[in-house]
Amino acid sequence: MNEPLVDIVDRHRIAVLDVADDICLECDTAAKVQAYVYAELPSGRSVAYCAHHGTQHWDRLNELALVVIDHRDRVPR
Repeated sequence: MNEPLVDIVDRHRIAVLDVADDICLECDTAAKVQAYVYAELPSGRSVAYCAHHGTQHWDRLNELALVVIDHRDRVPR
């Protein structure tokens, strides 16, 4: 897990987060599900979630997180 961090940029609000991977933290890691919701927690830890888990944790992320980046509108249909 010594891979370089990936910068995630919300071009609407000009926020940048460093995340270890651009995959959902809750989905099976073997599935490598694309993340669409990113948040920086007060601890300094960054988290990334797929659209499903991002929606599931949305209210709590908005309560706690310093920065939340929402790219759920980019989910392919």
